[in-house]
Amino acid sequence: MRKLLRESGVADAELPVVGAPRPNTRGTEDGVADVVANLAPTLGLVGRVISTLRGWLAGRPQRSIDLTIGDASIKITGLSSRNEDLMVEAFVRRVCGGE
Repeated sequence: MRKLLRESGVADAELPVVGAPRPNTRGTEDGVADVVANLAPTLGLVGRVISTLRGWLAGRPQRSIDLTIGDASIKITGLSSRNEDLMVEAFVRRVCGGE
């Protein structure tokens, strides 16, 4: 996921430090699967990132991604439905200041 985000233009995509690692693992506490990315809220970049996330989700129907930019959040399922498409478009406009 971090590699895909960087390839789509995100300046930085890292795993947050949450909790203590489980013994004999390099991961964090159970169930944590967050990636923190830093990006400028521009129409082209946010659109590419969301497209990348939806593409990643397309082959993973049981998963979803919660995306937060500033104080705006959206849950992306990767299922291409007209309703989700409209919600994504509205989200992008909101976080990009109506660009």
